[in-house]
Amino acid sequence: MAIYAIGDIQGCYRSLRKLLKTVRFDPSCDQLWCAGDMVNRGKDSLLTLRYLRSLGDAAVCVLGNHDIHLLEQAAGAPARAKDTLNQVLQADDCDGLLDWLRHRPLLHHNAALHLTMVHAGLSPQWTFKKACRRARKVELALQQDDWKNTCRAWRSALFPEWEPLKGDARRLLFAMAVLTNTRFCNQQGRFNWHANHTDIEREGDQPWYRHAYLPWHADAGTVLFGHWAAMGLIIDQPHVLGLDSGCVWGGHLTLARVDCRPFQLTKLRCSCCLPVL
Repeated sequence: MAIYAIGDIQGCYRSLRKLLKTVRFDPSCDQLWCAGDMVNRGKDSLLTLRYLRSLGDAAVCVLGNHDIHLLEQAAGAPARAKDTLNQVLQADDCDGLLDWLRHRPLLHHNAALHLTMVHAGLSPQWTFKKACRRARKVELALQQDDWKNTCRAWRSALFPEWEPLKGDARRLLFAMAVLTNTRFCNQQGRFNWHANHTDIEREGDQPWYRHAYLPWHADAGTVLFGHWAAMGLIIDQPHVLGLDSGCVWGGHLTLARVDCRPFQLTKLRCSCCLPVL
């Protein structure tokens, strides 16, 4: 049995299947972990979702911001300029795919391998137990019958820079933002939701994983994540592995075998996956 983790697929179905063929992925005995953003910007979001769903327990997929954006559109939010989600929303099996998507986690942990997977990041103010609690509350909200209200609130929200106090409705949205949109924050847990490349814009900010004290680290182990194509592969940090190597932007799709150390990386150039403009 082998366990592979992959970065943002974003509808690049053909590259995904080609990469899995390269490593001889066998869903009868292997497992594929997807670090979110399974859909959007690429050409084949529908095929990607259908394939991942068909893998059953052989696929472990956490939600990313583009996956939640698909749920937003299903809840009535307008499309954005570069979205490629109509193929999913107009498919005969759309309801089943959305139901499957709503029941994906936002955080996956494997204690035996001492690995955790999220789409974007964790707060430097969270212990691992707190991170798990925050993720679970978001998961439950998306699995409820009124999940569309959660998605509508998410679409219209201005994310708080700091975690709101207990009882504040924005606390759920803050947790969603941290897990699916994080890039820069300071040690005190103040997030910068506007900086989205690689340059630090505000004094005290660092990439979320580079702060001196990270209380989640001891229990979370190595954190696998995607979301940050501008940063590319992040393989120089002992406690994180960044896997978004920009497939949909003409970069690579990267697969990491994570049930061994050191991790074994396999990359595929995705020049055929430039997004629909």
